[in-house]
Amino acid sequence: MKIIIILFSIFVICYIFQCVIDKSHRKKYLNNLKDTRKYLSDAEILSFYKDSNLSEISILELWNEVATNFDIPSGYLRPEDCLAEMGILQIVVDHPKLQALTDIAIEREKELNKSIDLENISTLDDYIKAFAVYLK
Repeated sequence: MKIIIILFSIFVICYIFQCVIDKSHRKKYLNNLKDTRKYLSDAEILSFYKDSNLSEISILELWNEVATNFDIPSGYLRPEDCLAEMGILQIVVDHPKLQALTDIAIEREKELNKSIDLENISTLDDYIKAFAVYLK
């Protein structure tokens, strides 16, 4: 229940900001990524987490989940990228992606058997570290 309240709060904040965000934000964001960044392979993405105890499969799954959700080619993303800048603020009230993200978060929280504070997830790295499977 707490996670639903948190997600709803995040959504309300996002909806308010949606009204003031330039509609071309995502396009400008994506074009800037393409102009300023090299496209990374899966091996290069995994290198960001080489000293972690995270499952490589889990890292790539989560990385691609974010990329797919925001329609950004995965190789242009970096761990420090802010989720809000990727376009999360443009999700509308009844958007199916919001429900899918909520469902995924609830399921992952159950699978990991731990409480995840969604309010502290602001970057791609935060998202991966919160939901990735740790190797034993």
